[in-house]
Amino acid sequence: MPRLWTENPLLAAVYDVECAGRWDHGFYLDLAEELGAHSVVDIGCGTGVFAVDLARRGHQVIGVDPAGPMLDIARQRSALGPTVHWIHGHADDVPTGSADLAVMMGHVAQYFVDDEDWTSALRQIHRIVTHGGRLTFETRNPAIDWAKQWKREKTIATYPHPEGGEFTSWVEVVSVTGAPESYALTHEGHTRFPDGRHLVASETLRFRSEGELLMSLQEAGFDIETTWGDWDRSPADRASEELIVIARRR
Repeated sequence: MPRLWTENPLLAAVYDVECAGRWDHGFYLDLAEELGAHSVVDIGCGTGVFAVDLARRGHQVIGVDPAGPMLDIARQRSALGPTVHWIHGHADDVPTGSADLAVMMGHVAQYFVDDEDWTSALRQIHRIVTHGGRLTFETRNPAIDWAKQWKREKTIATYPHPEGGEFTSWVEVVSVTGAPESYALTHEGHTRFPDGRHLVASETLRFRSEGELLMSLQEAGFDIETTWGDWDRSPADRASEELIVIARRR
């Protein structure tokens, strides 16, 4: 996978501020309890907010992420709190059979742009999860016109910087490649810091159709248990912004 913005310490430092209050966090915490998960692996754990909160609820947790700056923040977060086993790497660095639930939140699934990378990730997760264990994640619905939504005037916002002052960020789409129902979208994230520095980070995300996703899971050895279209667990349809999946390992 190409180098991502998460490798930049300046952008990692403001990630939690920009992402505060997301619906997915509480959703997956409650889901882990409902499923009776004893051990959880958080794939693409970022700064560790979710992993640490899981551990506080009594789950055994592994957090894995390829970005060192994000994991540095995660380790600081858990230094005086509940124990989380942090792994700087990818799914193939996680021990076999180490969890009965794997979670990819924050649209991590869309970072696997190449189909071979996505297939490989699913196979590794199948290896990680115990027999009968589950994988859950969400991905954005490609039927939504994200290029129209992700414009400067619709995404620009100003936040307090953790070290003082304010920073401003926004998103602009650069290109969309593929068919309407399955494509890769490249956008630039702009961040203007309190000292005037302006960083631009390019990112490409994969928008797979529901059919593609469900077939890839089945081919990797998972059975689909549930799909939802939003965090309120409403059914998925063409108007839903999300596709939330729960799949059981065969």
